[in-house]
Amino acid sequence: MVKRTAQLKLGRCTSKTPLVKRDLWPYLPDWIALYAERGSMPKCWEGHRLCRESCRKRHPECTYCEAPAALQSPVLVCRQCSWWLVCSTCAKRPRLPKIRLDPLFFGPNTPRLLPSTTTPDHRATAGSIIICPGGNYQFLVPHEGPPVAEYFAQKGFRAYVLRYRLLPKYDFEDMQQDLEVAAQLLRQTFRGPVCALGFSAGGHLVASVGLRTSQATRPLEAQALVYPCIDGRDWADEDTCGFWGDDFDECFRKGQSLQSTRRALLGGRGFAAPPTFLVSSTKDRASPPKQHTDLYAAALRKKRIHCTYLRRNFGPHGFGMSGGWTQECLAWLHQQGFGPDAMQ
Repeated sequence: MVKRTAQLKLGRCTSKTPLVKRDLWPYLPDWIALYAERGSMPKCWEGHRLCRESCRKRHPECTYCEAPAALQSPVLVCRQCSWWLVCSTCAKRPRLPKIRLDPLFFGPNTPRLLPSTTTPDHRATAGSIIICPGGNYQFLVPHEGPPVAEYFAQKGFRAYVLRYRLLPKYDFEDMQQDLEVAAQLLRQTFRGPVCALGFSAGGHLVASVGLRTSQATRPLEAQALVYPCIDGRDWADEDTCGFWGDDFDECFRKGQSLQSTRRALLGGRGFAAPPTFLVSSTKDRASPPKQHTDLYAAALRKKRIHCTYLRRNFGPHGFGMSGGWTQECLAWLHQQGFGPDAMQ
């Protein structure tokens, strides 16, 4: 059995212990620092403040939507990074919290099911959804957490974000048990089925727990995997594992536990899964479909497990909720017995 699973609780956590010591925050990887996405002050990826101007060049492209900005239209520009321009529409994008206010960046030893700010009528919605953010098992990416739960909650679904334990202090068995205990807790609290929705490494975690579907008491009734890292071979290579910081050696050593489900996930002995909603982008270089989701989808078909597979150009790895897959996911969840429509 795994250490400290009993402390997983449903609700907010007041822990002030960050995943990384404060003096190392300036050196965080870009995809966690997210200067351009966090806080109320508009910035570029390098952390430079953006300035409001009228578009002076003919047809410059917006950094986010890549659409040309009209001449003389209001835009945000970085005067140090000449290529960074944000059109007036993308300037209104929802912002992520600063690191010091990010609930996924604190409480490394206290796994939690974090509720959304929108609370649906629990009596009028069926089932529960657990959101598992990615982050290479060393961090939890903010735009794959609370904003996702908020979206589904606003649609009438009961949704929670799982802040699971991470490398290097914990290993893969700890993370899998966090998800299993979270599913049991929601099932006991609200009754009804449980679906886990995982992004990137979070998708790998969900699919790995899904392998236990063949057991007498399966942990999940459904799963949604968005650009999941199915083939974990990169975590076995020091050059491609992607671990960060002074804890690299310990992360790499503990990270070898991530290989425990690799063969089964690729369709080998022990493959199993609940009904699956699968999303992959042809522009994803970190988790290319041919190496990851194509193989997983083939294994699902071979086992005759229900699968809806969306495979097209959603953008590069980490596209989150963009690209237009969410509406199809909502319809699929309704078909699987989740959400307000399932109560009618």
